[in-house]
Amino acid sequence: MPYRLLVIVSMCFVAACGFQLRGAQLSGFAATSIYLQNEGAPQLLEQVRLQLEGAGSNITQSPQEASYIIKLNSERFERSVLSVSAATGKVEEYLITYEANIDAYEKGGKQLLNNDNIKLSRDYAFDDGAVLGTFSEETIIREDLVYRASNQVLQRLQALIAGQ
Repeated sequence: MPYRLLVIVSMCFVAACGFQLRGAQLSGFAATSIYLQNEGAPQLLEQVRLQLEGAGSNITQSPQEASYIIKLNSERFERSVLSVSAATGKVEEYLITYEANIDAYEKGGKQLLNNDNIKLSRDYAFDDGAVLGTFSEETIIREDLVYRASNQVLQRLQALIAGQ
């Protein structure tokens, strides 16, 4: 009996702090039809499409069928040296930056976002003795940056939809 009470109290605290399961914030897209247009951001397009489909949104095949048109203009990764060893002169850390630009339109052609920029970055330690592991880590970081960028796209779109 005391365990049930503990579970109920715990659930109340979790609900009160605003906790939501991942994807729960996308419930507003369930009744929305969206057309995704790729203009140079294939990785971001795929991730946004997956999240919208998971939320129950209708991804249309043509812009005429959609309530909203999301145009993913560009995406690019940039890797730069973050730190160098003073003793050896070798790279110790890199910074990976992901940048994407998006536009959003309503069905009637009203522009909601114009060349909106999303920019995210993460750093990682580079070990020239474990090049394969470092390459794998960089790949995972790149995938995570695209995923986080897709979350930002959907948050911005949801804010626009809720504001109307």
